[in-house]
Amino acid sequence: MKQGIQTLKCHKDTKVYGLRYDTIFKNVFQNKQYLKQFLKQIFKESLEDFWYVDKELSKNNKNLRYRVSDLVIETKKRIIIELQNKNLENIEPRSKMYVSGFYTRQNPGEFYERVKPVELFLILNYPYQKAVVLKEYEQMNQKYKEQFGSLSKIKIWNIYEALKVKKGIDYDYARIFNLDYWKEPVHILMELKKKGVQSFIKSIELYNLDYKIYKKLKEEESMEMSFEQATSMIKYHAEQRGEKRGIITGKLETAFSMLKKGTDLSFIKEVTGLSEKQIKEYANSK
Repeated sequence: MKQGIQTLKCHKDTKVYGLRYDTIFKNVFQNKQYLKQFLKQIFKESLEDFWYVDKELSKNNKNLRYRVSDLVIETKKRIIIELQNKNLENIEPRSKMYVSGFYTRQNPGEFYERVKPVELFLILNYPYQKAVVLKEYEQMNQKYKEQFGSLSKIKIWNIYEALKVKKGIDYDYARIFNLDYWKEPVHILMELKKKGVQSFIKSIELYNLDYKIYKKLKEEESMEMSFEQATSMIKYHAEQRGEKRGIITGKLETAFSMLKKGTDLSFIKEVTGLSEKQIKEYANSK
């Protein structure tokens, strides 16, 4: 068992995990009251009662197992709550997939008037579109209306932008999500306890003190870092390949230009480093 959160004042290197981690996110929001409070204060969504449909979504990425936090609740409509920490540049098609998937699962038989609206609440932890904390994005909503009529809506809350505002309930929650980004997490925990989010802070403390959960959080952090390293490596190699293709294309253009001017082929090969086959194939394609 870890020592108490209070002792972090003496152990500044100790990691404190916030809500942005799937394990904490899932455990905290299994509590209906916490989730109701969060939805009301952040997404301006008041719910009397609901039940959970799904609490976790797992993804496989070749040798890496990358888990994305995901909650689905149901009342008079279905609400998907999705947390995304990394900008994988796929949020729009991904959103469409989530909404479409939950429409096909409903199976109303012939009574299509019983189909429930599906709404998507996105929590993003990176810059996205206009610099706002919470907005119903018109462009994405318009696409949804074209494809699903009035049955779908999307709301996005941006942690990254909320942290820049530095005031209000959005800022307080953003700090709870990103506790590990701060140098003095204990100071923040104690400060937020006085600002109306005591229940969340208490949960964060308890889950960080639980050895099994803390160990799982460490594994999740390691997995996230491995995923980030892998995607960075893929991007690097893609850029390298693109750069090499650019260099070769430039050489081919130069060779073709020299060839049109009647320059000797052997001289072109020597200057560009290209083979006779490469030069002729490129010239024939023009």
